[in-house]
Amino acid sequence: MSAQKPATWAYAEEFIEETEVIHAAQLRGAELGCVPVRPAVGAVLRLLAAAANAKAVVEVGTGAGVSGLWLLAGMPSDGILTTIDVEAEHQRAAKHAYAAAGVASQR
Repeated sequence: MSAQKPATWAYAEEFIEETEVIHAAQLRGAELGCVPVRPAVGAVLRLLAAAANAKAVVEVGTGAGVSGLWLLAGMPSDGILTTIDVEAEHQRAAKHAYAAAGVASQR
C-alpha cells in the first residue's frame, strides 16, 4: 500500500497547473536554498484562502514567494498579504515574484 501513495500523489499533482510566475519563483527559491510548497499544497492554500474569503493573510517565512502567490490566487483582488522573512534575499525574490504576477506592493 505504501508504494501506491507516492504514485497517487504524483498522479494528483499532474492535474494542478502552475503559472509561469509560480514556476519561476520555485526555480529562484531553489537557487536560494528555499523549499517551496509543492503544487498540491499550493492548491490547498489557494482553496483555503478562497473558502475563507480571506482579505488579510499573514505568512511567516516568505521564501521566494511561492506560497504567497498561491495564497494571493485565492484571495480577493483587494486582499492584503503580509509576509515576513529574516532573509533579505528571500524578501527581494518574493517581491520580484509578486511584481511579475502583477501584485502591487503595499507594505
